[in-house]
Amino acid sequence: MIGTWQVTFKVDGVRAIWHDQHGWISRADKPLYNIPPYQGGPRDCELYVGSFRNTIRATRTKFRRTDTPIILHEHLFGLDILDRRLNAGALTDPSVDDIFARLSSAQASGFEGIVLRQGDRWIKVKPHETLDVPITGFSEGGGKHAGRLGVITTALGDVGSGFSDEERVALWAEANAGTLIGQVVEVSAMELSAAGKFRHPVFVRMRPDKLHAKSKR
Repeated sequence: MIGTWQVTFKVDGVRAIWHDQHGWISRADKPLYNIPPYQGGPRDCELYVGSFRNTIRATRTKFRRTDTPIILHEHLFGLDILDRRLNAGALTDPSVDDIFARLSSAQASGFEGIVLRQGDRWIKVKPHETLDVPITGFSEGGGKHAGRLGVITTALGDVGSGFSDEERVALWAEANAGTLIGQVVEVSAMELSAAGKFRHPVFVRMRPDKLHAKSKR
C-alpha cells in the first residue's frame, strides 16, 4: 500500500446519527432508543455498549426493562469529528506485516479491528473477511434440522453453517411469516472466489441495524 494512512480503531457497535427532528436514528433511518439526548459535538457516532448484542438490545428496546443495558455518553464514539479514543496513529507505505501488527495491537486492547483511511478511501481490517449481504432466499433443513432453517441464500452464495439451533428455529419462523427475505446478515468467509462467491461461508449474526434490501432507495 502506498502513501500515508490514518489508522483508527473499529468498535463492534451500531451507527447512531443525530437528526434534529427525529433524535438518534440508524443508518437505515430507524429510531434508536435509550441514547442520551444530543449535547453538542459529533452528530455521526458509533455506539458501543460492551458488545454488539448489548448494543442492539439497548437501542432496540423502546421501553426499558431492568435488564436493558444502560447507554451513557461515553458509549458514543464520534466519527464526523473523530473521537480521540479511536485514533491509532498513522502508517506510511505499510506492508501486510505492519497492518496485521497494528490489528493485533487493536484486538489486544478490546477493539474489533482497525480502519485505514486515506481521504475518501477507507479499508476495514478485521481478523476474518466478513460481509453484510441481504437474504434472497432460504430452504428447510434436513435430518436433525427438519422443520427449521437449513440454508439461507444470498447473491454471494448459500450459507448453511454457523447457526445455533435456537437461531434456526427463530429464523425459520421469520421465513414462514414472510419477513426473512431482505433482512441483512453478516457472513464470515475465508475469501471470495474469482467468481465473487463465498468460500467456506459461516453465519455470524443478523444485522438489524443495516438497511433491508427491499427498503433501499
